[in-house]
Amino acid sequence: MNRTIRARIHETAVKRVTRIYAATLADIFAETLQNSRRAGAARVRISVSAPTARPEGTAPEIGETPLTVTIADDGVGIADPAVLLSFGENGWDDALVRREDAAGFGFASLARRNCAVSSRPRSWGGETLPGWWVQLEPEHFLGEADAEVHADDEAPYPYGTSISFEATESIASIRNAAENAAHHYPLPVVFEDRSEGGYVAGEELPRRAFLDGAVHAEPWRGLVFGVFKDRRSGYNDPDLNFFGLPLALRLPTVETVHGATWTVLAEVDDCPDLELVLPARKEAVENAFLKEMRAAARLAIYRAMAADPSPRPAFEDRERAREAGIDVAPPPAVLRPWRPSVADCNDWREPGKLADAGHDALVMDCDPEPPEAQALWRAAERAGFATRLFEADRRLQGYGWYDALDRVAEITVRVAAGDDWMALDQYPLPETSRAPAAPLPARPAAIRIGLAVRPASGPMRTLDVPADLVFAGEAWSWIDEAMPLVTEDSTLQPHQLASLLMAAFFSPSDDADSDSWETQRNRFEDDALHLATRLLLSDDEACRASIAEAVRRELVWLAPCDRAVDIHIRRPDVTVTLGGAAEAAS
Repeated sequence: MNRTIRARIHETAVKRVTRIYAATLADIFAETLQNSRRAGAARVRISVSAPTARPEGTAPEIGETPLTVTIADDGVGIADPAVLLSFGENGWDDALVRREDAAGFGFASLARRNCAVSSRPRSWGGETLPGWWVQLEPEHFLGEADAEVHADDEAPYPYGTSISFEATESIASIRNAAENAAHHYPLPVVFEDRSEGGYVAGEELPRRAFLDGAVHAEPWRGLVFGVFKDRRSGYNDPDLNFFGLPLALRLPTVETVHGATWTVLAEVDDCPDLELVLPARKEAVENAFLKEMRAAARLAIYRAMAADPSPRPAFEDRERAREAGIDVAPPPAVLRPWRPSVADCNDWREPGKLADAGHDALVMDCDPEPPEAQALWRAAERAGFATRLFEADRRLQGYGWYDALDRVAEITVRVAAGDDWMALDQYPLPETSRAPAAPLPARPAAIRIGLAVRPASGPMRTLDVPADLVFAGEAWSWIDEAMPLVTEDSTLQPHQLASLLMAAFFSPSDDADSDSWETQRNRFEDDALHLATRLLLSDDEACRASIAEAVRRELVWLAPCDRAVDIHIRRPDVTVTLGGAAEAAS
């Protein structure tokens, strides 16, 4: 069977027209202002007044405080009222339709609200034409009833269009929506608040050029790109301005190496190749043009960077620019010094200041966990080569000076037990326990940390570093499972070891039933100092230190300033003796 078919719009589609838009103030203002601009208006006036009379048989819902919002312009007006309800049809000339892909659906943004339209078309012969007025309700948009058009002597004069609709939003919400719509709109928008009655002078809403602040601008296929340096922006912020309607197209961002962040915005001038998803135009169609646009926007950023005195491009970005004939200066041979990571993710620290990466620099091309990193840093400081350690930066791969640096690819640890050397994971450890007097690991005779160094060329070599401390416990565990190994000849003091334990293992819980960060930290500090004192001094010293610390933190504030306090504890009894003022003074 041979037959042909052709696209058509079924009449039931009209029954769903009220669902094309959400009928928000943002939708209505955006669509209405776009139509005013296309109509050649010189300005738009938005006024808010007390509600007008409602159609017979309708009443406001409980709790409503309706206001009437009127949007009026001095454009060419509407010659045929039928175009308002002829979805997909518009009265714009062919050139404008080609340039902006005007779809003829924007007026449907008012379909859920009662609205009145008054218009007087412009006569190109100079005479004044009669105006008209029509009241539209949802059933008119749905094709369920005919809308009666009336003559209107009060229509905008000498020509223009006025649209009024009901709004249950607050006056502040209405003004905010109007300000957002006017922010990058090419025409002045005047706002009048007549909700309280009386005369109110119109106030022109603030506007700002979309590309204001750009350090570089260039045209491209009916668009204008504006490039910004270190512009503050949020995720999915608008980066294209379609005649006052901001859209998010996810134009490229270029992150530099230890430098600025470059972004790009685009302004539509005359770009028929840009296709927006109809009817609301809130996103772009992902097509070949959009891909070319993003590539062109990136090149615009590169041209702006080429004019900057210190662009610091990543190698990949510099190569892309060079392929396009754009010469961007390479970054200097500087890196951030390496610093050991800490277990507390809330412990934010300023990154180290950039430093020259000399020929003897070691790039940390591995990412040790906090316990391993803290032990390595202490050993590197004691051995005098901590200043040679630098952070790896993958963005610099490809630059000759960076690729020529030696890299630390792996870290290994050997521990001496008597005359035998063994890997850290083979060193005998006692079972972990929460008991205060749980067994501690034996102190080894020596510790060596090996850095597997990979040069730019040639075989791997090992840098053997003596150490007096490593941690045998699992990373990201609590103090109970931390197993510090401290050599017999180490001069490490308890408070130093406690600080290292804190950096290596303290990772507070954010569960709802956990104590506060401060409480968890205080508890960890107490346990860490107790463990360090037991390991380096004795159980008795650890006990004395823990009790003294608890008294200092919890009880000292209760003691009189001018009297001595003696506390005697023999479980379960506690005896407190207060000395005299003279005794305290002596």
